[in-house]
Amino acid sequence: MLASTTSRHFVAAATHRAIIARGLASAPAEKLRCAFEEYRRKNFQRETPSRFKKELLKSVLPTGESVIPIDGINKLLVNIGHKDDCLSRQEQDELLDEAVGHHDTRNIPIEKIMSALFR
Repeated sequence: MLASTTSRHFVAAATHRAIIARGLASAPAEKLRCAFEEYRRKNFQRETPSRFKKELLKSVLPTGESVIPIDGINKLLVNIGHKDDCLSRQEQDELLDEAVGHHDTRNIPIEKIMSALFR
């Protein structure tokens, strides 16, 4: 029984690392990825990806903040002309659960957004 439990923990840890390595994998995360990538291709094709990330998030992220309110992501989508891609409350909860493990605070650390949504 001990070997079985250890094996399950090993597999679970490996799976968790794989998910983190490839970024957020939920449907809401993919929806955001597609919207941002489409916007980047149309409007920032000559900019470096890091420059695009900075410019995009600058509009909704106060200077010095390390987290972005989940509602700020919808504001960002509206600002870039992707109102139809705004996340529902359920999609926001799913994204928060995946990114930070809960949806109590309604904030996502900026490094999670940068690394996961902008690959």
